[in-house]
Amino acid sequence: MSSPIVNFENLEIKFQQAVNSDEFKKLISLCAKHSEIYVIGNGGLHYVASHMATDMSRLLPEKYCYSFDSFGFITSSANDFGFDYIFERWLRNCVPKNQKAILIGLSCSGNSKNIINAFDYAEELGWDTFFVTGKTPSANYNSLSINVKHFHTVEAFCLMLFYEMIHCLGGVCPEIK
Repeated sequence: MSSPIVNFENLEIKFQQAVNSDEFKKLISLCAKHSEIYVIGNGGLHYVASHMATDMSRLLPEKYCYSFDSFGFITSSANDFGFDYIFERWLRNCVPKNQKAILIGLSCSGNSKNIINAFDYAEELGWDTFFVTGKTPSANYNSLSINVKHFHTVEAFCLMLFYEMIHCLGGVCPEIK
């Protein structure tokens, strides 16, 4: 018995539409403007953020890209201040305040309170923010939403999007040897 193919909700078409959108052009413009890029996300998107921070830093030598990879800090902050404040606490305690940067949030729902709180804090610092979401965010931020139903579609989309960003910012992904 064969199993059905996973539904990626016409991901290739959605991806083509997204990278040709004004929203994507805005994201590229904001990333080009800053040498410091911070990326946050929950669940599977946390790992996409971590992976992309690594590759953006590696493939764009003039950019410094960071994700929130300290599980000790995550769990202690969630315990002490609540899960809604984990990213804000990271920015508040571990990131220099005197720089200008962009904070990119990845969210399937577009309503992740911990990302919204981090955006509010980043904007207090004068940073740019950008939301990449599976559904339209409830808050008014620069955003790119693909309007899908499944978490896995958003995760695959975000990974593809970051590689397109690397390409648009002048980076080249090495070939497999």
